[in-house]
Amino acid sequence: MIPNDTFPPLATGRYEYQCDGNPVPLAETWQLRQSGSGYEISSVREVPSLSLRISACVRIEKSGGMRGLLKWCEDGDVPLAVATYRCDPSNQGKPSNARYRFRRPGSPAQSFSAAEMHFFPLMRIFAGQLLTGLAAAGGRGEILVPWIQDPGQRDNLFMPDVSSRRLDYLGRESVGETVGVSSEPVERYRYSGGQYDNGSEYLLRDGLLREYRWVQGSKEWQVQLQDFSGQWPGAVIWGYA
Repeated sequence: MIPNDTFPPLATGRYEYQCDGNPVPLAETWQLRQSGSGYEISSVREVPSLSLRISACVRIEKSGGMRGLLKWCEDGDVPLAVATYRCDPSNQGKPSNARYRFRRPGSPAQSFSAAEMHFFPLMRIFAGQLLTGLAAAGGRGEILVPWIQDPGQRDNLFMPDVSSRRLDYLGRESVGETVGVSSEPVERYRYSGGQYDNGSEYLLRDGLLREYRWVQGSKEWQVQLQDFSGQWPGAVIWGYA
């Protein structure tokens, strides 16, 4: 799937990562565009120290269907690993007839049935899609995430990593102003299971991730939305509102 550059972006932004209060040299930017009968979101995560670039482009139809393309590139634009995802309109937050395909270095493409699973395309801009879908499904579900935990284990890149997760709604609150985003009420969620045994917390505003916090070992991580501009269509974009 080739990103659609026909229409100008409706909204753009970037997510800033911090570890123990210190900025991490990692850039994750995103753009939202109108695309036919739905929306298209493209996001790129770049890690200069590893000459690494991970990209995700996802089209979400108003009918609830979804198409996604992910690439893992090192030292250039030629992808080392590629994955695609497609599903038909969802049933109560659970995708039906979903199929995940992935190709690792030196291996033929493989297909994996992802029916009744929630798919997370790695980038933080898609956190709203994942959490909103889980909420619509009652707060519990199986999550499929492309595996990227260790860049050194190339044979495992983009393999389907499936785990059971739980979502708890913690209520509404107001947050302070950040760069490009004024103070406004947000909804707080706790997301647990899988590698998040201690839980992680998300702050969403109309389906858009504002802030994300989690603990990994002895380190505390935080992700915040920065440099937001444009018009966000609200949680309805994800097809569950």
